[in-house]
Amino acid sequence: MGVILSTAALAIGLLPLQENFSEDLSFAPPAREVDGLLGVPMDIQSLSATLIFDLEARTKEATADLVFKVGETGYPIFDIRQNIRSATLDMKPIKPETISIFDMGPQSGTMRLLEWEIQAGAPSILQLAYDLETPDAPAARGALKREKGLFFSTNFTDLKPGRYLEQWFPSNLIYDRFAFELELQLKNAKHEHLIFTNAEVEEIGNHNWRLRWPPHTTAFSPMLVIAPKDDIEVSTKTVKLTKGQKVKVTVAQDNKSTGSLKSSHKKVAEALKDFSKTVGPWPHGNRCTVYVRNSSGSMEYDGATTTAYGAIRHEIFHSWFGRGVKPRSQNDAWWDEAWDVWFADGGRYSRMDFSKPGKAITLCGSNPWNRTTAGQSYGKGAQFFARVAHLIGEKKLRSIMSDFFQENALQTASTQEMEAFLIEKSGNSKLQALFNRYVYGQDDLSD
Repeated sequence: MGVILSTAALAIGLLPLQENFSEDLSFAPPAREVDGLLGVPMDIQSLSATLIFDLEARTKEATADLVFKVGETGYPIFDIRQNIRSATLDMKPIKPETISIFDMGPQSGTMRLLEWEIQAGAPSILQLAYDLETPDAPAARGALKREKGLFFSTNFTDLKPGRYLEQWFPSNLIYDRFAFELELQLKNAKHEHLIFTNAEVEEIGNHNWRLRWPPHTTAFSPMLVIAPKDDIEVSTKTVKLTKGQKVKVTVAQDNKSTGSLKSSHKKVAEALKDFSKTVGPWPHGNRCTVYVRNSSGSMEYDGATTTAYGAIRHEIFHSWFGRGVKPRSQNDAWWDEAWDVWFADGGRYSRMDFSKPGKAITLCGSNPWNRTTAGQSYGKGAQFFARVAHLIGEKKLRSIMSDFFQENALQTASTQEMEAFLIEKSGNSKLQALFNRYVYGQDDLSD
């Protein structure tokens, strides 16, 4: 381990600081001891990376420049699920072994500790170089060779730790928001490839793009799919929503997926129109990007999704709840799945006997370093909202949750903030008992 006090890399303008959310560290987990060192959460200011796929040489080279701060002097914690080849910290070479891996426990998996003491408040820059391989994360998949080239997907999931952006690039827990820029290049591709992403895209050459994600990006936000043109069907249409809002919808569909491109477009358009009326305006500018997969397993991103045909409506709704208003921590990620199942999927649970208390359920845990959404969020979480609807009325619940979205769009929100909002707007203090029992898992039947 060592000590670096200066941030000369920033002073000479190597990588400019970008707009950032200064309060993010106030939402971070507390510092913790790691092998006798004080591990502290970081606040990423910006991330800039390059990724070059050489299809002839079969190489995948990546670099990443991470500008960050810490709120208290210590050894920064972050994650990357790649094997680091070389590294520099504030323009000084460091050994990759000093970016060590340590186990955070079953809910969190492993993370990285930068074994260099960083002073609080001053920006530092960590630069990494590595070969992009299959991430060292549960059930992760790397880039796939196809007959006509390469298929790559960011392929996030919230059901296993280490499966967000950190699979490919250095990143953080989801309390942290930062701008992300990626230069992407495919070399020696014999067939045309297309990319599908929720980033702003600048084409700077043949099979060469610059992608920019905005400052409210978190580790679960960026979507990127690369595929041979001949393997997919693509169409783009403009969908008119309420109050004159127009959204340019691009649907890319794998040739082997279920359903037709026309029917997929129809499902996307219907969902966008429905939720813009019943929840609020589309919060992601004037674009929506959908990639319909040839396999099960779907995932939401900011204003975008990779989805199975049958899950299109569920995933589109997440651009309001989940990637519109975003869970502040993984402990809070239960509510967007629960509300999605109840609201968008129609999980009303009309046969539930609300006169009898159910078992206490923990949907929002207390581990501040948790990186896994509670598996019961879908079923038991939707049942929780059914209980809320029974108590205050379905119409009122829908209205309050719409207001919650509109007041918090493109921001993060905690379970406690949602609870307080529901109690205040409904005027019903009995909601606290529902949260205590069916969200926090407190086995206490008192009001």
